Amino acid sequence: MNVGKAPLITLIVLALALGAAAAWPTEGIPNLGEVLLLAALFFAVLALFFLVLPRFFKRPMQIFWGMVLGALAGWALHAMDRAELMTDYFGIFGTLFIQLLTMVIVPLVFVTIVSGVSTMGDARRLGRLGGKTILYYCCTTAIAVLIGLMCVNVIQPGRGTVDVDRILAVQEEEAEREPTLGMQVQENVLPAIVPDVDIGRVPILPLIFSAIFLGAVMAAYAEKTQPAIDFFKAMDYAIIQVVLWVMYLAPIGVFALMGRAIATMGLEYIPMLAQYVLTVVLGLGLHFFVLVFGVLVVLGRISPIRFVRGMAPAIQLAFSSSSSSATLPVTMDCATRRVGSSRKVSSFMLPLGATINMDGTALYVAVAALFVSQVYAMDLSLGEQLMVFITAVAVSVGTAGIPGASVGLMTIIFASVGIPVEGIGIVIGVDRFLDMCRTLVNINGDAVGTVVISQTEGEMGEPETAAEAASPEAAPAP
Repeated sequence: MNVGKAPLITLIVLALALGAAAAWPTEGIPNLGEVLLLAALFFAVLALFFLVLPRFFKRPMQIFWGMVLGALAGWALHAMDRAELMTDYFGIFGTLFIQLLTMVIVPLVFVTIVSGVSTMGDARRLGRLGGKTILYYCCTTAIAVLIGLMCVNVIQPGRGTVDVDRILAVQEEEAEREPTLGMQVQENVLPAIVPDVDIGRVPILPLIFSAIFLGAVMAAYAEKTQPAIDFFKAMDYAIIQVVLWVMYLAPIGVFALMGRAIATMGLEYIPMLAQYVLTVVLGLGLHFFVLVFGVLVVLGRISPIRFVRGMAPAIQLAFSSSSSSATLPVTMDCATRRVGSSRKVSSFMLPLGATINMDGTALYVAVAALFVSQVYAMDLSLGEQLMVFITAVAVSVGTAGIPGASVGLMTIIFASVGIPVEGIGIVIGVDRFLDMCRTLVNINGDAVGTVVISQTEGEMGEPETAAEAASPEAAPAP
């Protein structure tokens, strides 16, 4: 493997520093043999995540391996009574990953919402089509969040599988012990370098309302505010790139966060995570069923079979790409040529929906919030769940149509009801698979909307040919 000298030297120096810190006794100097042994361990892990895995796997698979290896490492260190290596030293990377996410999430939400709303066009001129579109998007997103909350309250995947008293006892012991050099880095050094944003103190709903209001004003006076609209579009692109840069730390961040969770909760955490995945998938499946076999039949007045056959290429691409934006050209072609939606309606609704209508994402973040609250033994009241509902609907407008974009937005939901932001580490390991599933639901909600609104406008047509409607090969590649 051809690796430059600079990355190797950097990793060696970092591994030696971590090894020395981990081996340093409370009094005196560390044993050289222990320093070298621990430095070799740190170097092996760092080289794996920064040199080996990126060479052979894309980031989603790197994150998956981070989850698996973190679980194994957490279990092994817990068995050897060396859990502090994971919590205090590898935990530095988990803490850094979370702090970078929380640093960027507030500007991301504000800028993305302003950019999305400002490109919708003047609300006073959208007319009947615009009004129907916004009403449809609001209703389906609200339905999605309600379905998610119903599923997670009925199944309660985060309860009954973990000894909460033992976890609290371990956390109390960790809080009382003398802080190691690694914990001092996490608590004092990192916040001095990376802004440690207390997301719980940010007034999220007023921020979202302000962004929507500003975007609407800019859209209403687009001729005079075009420079500002272009600025927010550019900022939207730039901040999304910052998020993508932060995601380079996701594999080792997930490794550290998963390892900490296993070291604290034990292996019973694994079946609990499986229940969480099943809960999200069930919720997404129910929402898909409600839209296709309920809303589509009653309001769209077409056969679900015709719709699913026509949308098959877009559904396949959405699942594989995890990007509603990348799927947009195929979604538009399928909705118009293969299903029969009005081209005027589709050309307005689908680009807008890829920006602001994220049914699957809204459902996902609501389930994640309640699941993590259950893991932390937090009993959210009806009022707090209402806050989760409102915030999930609102932040879904600010979700970029790219893979993994909702990971950062979970911090907003968590903070709105006081759930520890570190809880993201409990669910992020399985995010890629769930991202594929929720993207499918996102584009399905947009496409059903084109049928419903086309029908209400009296412009619903027929597929170009029955053969094309049934042929997955008929749609062009994006």
